[in-house]
Amino acid sequence: MLGTFEKARAVLDLYSTEHPEWGVSEVARRLGMPTSSAHTLLASLAGMGLLHRTLAGRYRLGFKLLALSQILLANTPWREVAREEMARLAALFGETVHLAAFDGGQIVKVAQVEGRLPDSARGGRVGAVLAAHASASGKVLLAHRPWEVVETVLGAAGMERFTGQTLHTPGALAQELAQIRARGWAAEVGERRAGVGSLAAPVRNHNGEVIAAMSLSVPETRFREREALWRDAVVGACEDLSVRLGYQAGTSGSGPLLWMSVQGRDELRPAPRHTSTKRRRPPRKATPDRSGS
Repeated sequence: MLGTFEKARAVLDLYSTEHPEWGVSEVARRLGMPTSSAHTLLASLAGMGLLHRTLAGRYRLGFKLLALSQILLANTPWREVAREEMARLAALFGETVHLAAFDGGQIVKVAQVEGRLPDSARGGRVGAVLAAHASASGKVLLAHRPWEVVETVLGAAGMERFTGQTLHTPGALAQELAQIRARGWAAEVGERRAGVGSLAAPVRNHNGEVIAAMSLSVPETRFREREALWRDAVVGACEDLSVRLGYQAGTSGSGPLLWMSVQGRDELRPAPRHTSTKRRRPPRKATPDRSGS
């Protein structure tokens, strides 16, 4: 049964804005399975409404997914609260702001506010899967998961060997994730997308669990100019959002929680004292950038 679910997920992961339609033979080749097995799997997903079979015999995503997404959004009230903080941050600097969550072993973009500047970094669609090890949001979310989970995420995405401007070994990534937990933010320049830098910080709920990461994306040409200001603004916005969601640093239960592996199971446990994030609240009324730089 588990193998069937994994295959179904592999099929759904094939779909994107650039490739919204797949044929049986294409799926079979891409996933390395017999054509007959691919046909049976696609037909089953269509029968459940997760896929739709066209008259030409090809498959698109089904409207059942849209219905499920509406249920998910209706039961994720913190997303709308987050959009208010995101809109404030985007209006202040004119840059693009993203919100991502860890779901199903993937880093998924759940909200976005586009920047107003002509050269603002344009993001992909909401629902897109981000590179876990090469995005600021991904690093923040991985930093608060057990290393066993991190290894599973990287392995599933085929990232055992990192390339380009990303870290070259899992050991180096583990070291960076520890630093991110300690300081409370992550940054990357050109790792996920050439010419773009990002800063991200964690969003916590009432019991201190990191449920999302908010990030600011900026063209690399001006990333270093105001990096400290943007970093403090992102951290401050995430702290404000966390407070609105009920989090109180130092007084919420046992304090911040981290996902840890306990006898082979992932459990939320109180974070070690040295990983607690100190509150740094930047000025709320920074002067907006009117020069476009």
